[in-house]
Amino acid sequence: MFQDALEGEGHRVTVARDGIEALEADARDPAEALVTDLAMPRMGGRELLDRLRERRPDLPAVVVTGYAGEVHLGAPLTVLLAKPVSPRALTARLTELLADSGTLRDF
Repeated sequence: MFQDALEGEGHRVTVARDGIEALEADARDPAEALVTDLAMPRMGGRELLDRLRERRPDLPAVVVTGYAGEVHLGAPLTVLLAKPVSPRALTARLTELLADSGTLRDF
């Protein structure tokens, strides 16, 4: 659902099944932004975000989680969305985040 919504707004999307696959994909083709779940197999979203930001500290990120009441990311250019979240809401927040970061491109 999220992939369809993001692509419908002109974003190019790379889908990864877990954090390790996402790191590998980013090494091949660096992302302009990260959309991740906090809970994933092999490597969770928090570690993924930390590892990606070692390379690019200003990487915008949207983190989706069912544990929002217990999570404190507090990092700039990071949006935390509590599940359930609609594809439309996720797309809107990502667009705002990219605009705030100065990386929003005309599609």
